[in-house]
Amino acid sequence: MIGNSRELISKFKLAKFTAIYEVGDEGIYLPEYKGSTLRGAFGQSFKQIGCDCAGAKHNDGCVYSYVFETKPIMNFQVINKSKDIPRPFVFETIYDPRTYFSPGERIYFSFTLYGKAIDYLPYFVVSLQEMGRYGLGKHRRRLYLRQIFQVNVNGDFENLVYDGTKYKIYSDWNYLLGAEIVDHFNFDLNQDNVLIHFISPTRIKSKGNYINTAPSFEELIKAIIRRFSSIIFFHQDLSLQMDYSEFFKSASSVKLEEYKTNWLDWERYSNRQKDRIKLGGIVGKALYAGEVTEFIDWLAIAEWIHVGKNPVFGLGKIKVVQKLN
Repeated sequence: MIGNSRELISKFKLAKFTAIYEVGDEGIYLPEYKGSTLRGAFGQSFKQIGCDCAGAKHNDGCVYSYVFETKPIMNFQVINKSKDIPRPFVFETIYDPRTYFSPGERIYFSFTLYGKAIDYLPYFVVSLQEMGRYGLGKHRRRLYLRQIFQVNVNGDFENLVYDGTKYKIYSDWNYLLGAEIVDHFNFDLNQDNVLIHFISPTRIKSKGNYINTAPSFEELIKAIIRRFSSIIFFHQDLSLQMDYSEFFKSASSVKLEEYKTNWLDWERYSNRQKDRIKLGGIVGKALYAGEVTEFIDWLAIAEWIHVGKNPVFGLGKIKVVQKLN
């Protein structure tokens, strides 16, 4: 890789957790795609916990403002000159098409924090607890936060972060570094292909429009670098320096060999806009063939940061594998 990209990937800080809820006595109704409901209810809860600003304008140091309304930094530019600022977290939604969950059932979902937001984990924990108490979904039915575990680099539950029976937050956990993720990534460098699974609706833009089929490898890599460079700049005070033109030229030589994707539409209600907003994206898989070795670190990180627009709702989750010859 060119420039300081390998160094920054190695220094990238993140921490992933899984929250486990028990459904209350009335059961709970949730939409088929649950990311928007979780994100909306969590945002309302977090504002009650993390914001004590008296007026409409947030005070300096307001935790809610930093997490949900991250301010732009003067003269910041990313490779596509976008003004979008990534939030320092993502949700991984519940992959269960059911819309009703019975009393006593367990509901799981994961969330990942980036950079400086890791220090605010206690705010996330308390907000998640209160979110369940306030209720969510149709009729705002209650959930009870039972446990939160840290997720390690293998994807396994590791340290107990929160115990709902004792209402206790534990500190026996640590963040991951990008170096650990890259080192752990299982990839045969003798293979000249990569298979990308678009697990949740993925919204990648090219020339101002959303791509409604599998993106080219160059478009995919651009989306990954665009998101990563913004996250580390706004949430870890680091700047990515690399020769983009040469890197993307190399990416363009990797070809989309075959794919099976479709556009999945879903919508959410925006309290801010007082309207229903459509947020569709592609799901499915795409096989790319060519010299992929220099892009492997980026693909490894992309599994943890998601790709494209609206990742805070759980969109843009991908899984990277190989098609063995």
